[in-house]
Amino acid sequence: MKMTKRFLVFALSLMMIFSVSQPAFAAGAKKMTLKLQTHLIPADTKRVLQDYVDAVEALSGGQIKIKLFGGSSILPMKEVLSGVGNGVIDMAMIAEGYWHKLIPVSEVAGMPFSFKNISEAKDFMFKRGFGDLLKAGYAKHNVYHMAYETYPVGLMTNKPINSVADFKGMKLRAYGVMAEWLTQMGASTTYIPGGELYTALATGVVDGCHWGDAGPMYIMKFHEVLKNYMIPEPIMGAWNNLIVNMDLWKKLTPVQQHILEVSAMAMGSSLSTDSTRILAETSLSKMASDWKVKVNNVSDVEIEKMKAAAKVVWDKTAAKDPVNAKAIGMMKDYLKELGHIQ
Repeated sequence: MKMTKRFLVFALSLMMIFSVSQPAFAAGAKKMTLKLQTHLIPADTKRVLQDYVDAVEALSGGQIKIKLFGGSSILPMKEVLSGVGNGVIDMAMIAEGYWHKLIPVSEVAGMPFSFKNISEAKDFMFKRGFGDLLKAGYAKHNVYHMAYETYPVGLMTNKPINSVADFKGMKLRAYGVMAEWLTQMGASTTYIPGGELYTALATGVVDGCHWGDAGPMYIMKFHEVLKNYMIPEPIMGAWNNLIVNMDLWKKLTPVQQHILEVSAMAMGSSLSTDSTRILAETSLSKMASDWKVKVNNVSDVEIEKMKAAAKVVWDKTAAKDPVNAKAIGMMKDYLKELGHIQ
């Protein structure tokens, strides 16, 4: 199996840790192949998750293999949470916040105009306790939650956005807190599944959308029909995360559990996050040079208006649920510590 130097260092380090207390693999242990469905198209599924699949197989000595399935190839996206919970599929990659009505705290992952960079978002997830709140929320649905890849959320539109006033009259594809923030801006929003989104944009059903930032949008070919990209991205620190059927998770050995989760941290929050950021930079450049997409830099004066609207969304999100209130409180304390808010 071909592996990068970075992965080899990670794998050897992990194996040394495990070997101190117990063998990494039980002799004669049953091999398993897990089904993992994503919300991404097949090509992007492989780009984002193949390193994770390879890491898990290598570190488990071939005991755990993962088979990838692109969006809706087994279950419609709206059924994925229950499908993982009841074992129809073993694992899934999910865009955090999609099931905010069932897991309210999940929409706190990616609040508009909160974090200023990816490192802050990762620190909040892994070191500041937010990841624990997500694990508890998903556990109620018989799934185990693992943080994977964090990213900015950008906005592509058919008309330029240079001010708050430009949002008025626009109909945009959005969901969760992004939809709430866009509503505060004066736009109307609707949800359209990813597989139907290009057609909706091309036929004018909606005037724009979010789908990660420039890299994933380029893969989805939105630049063919949308010619404006807003800078800065409204959200820094949204997440694509992994969920595992809880009954399956409990049957795994502690070492196997560590392999799944630590591989997610190394291949997701490190390798995939970094490679997607590079993809975003090159994709935005291609959009501008080859497809005449205009990058619209919003002025500081208008950004302050957008931030004020974002804080309204923060408070509305906190008011929905006690756990939300705790998570937003944690976020605000962290932002004060960073000097981003008073």
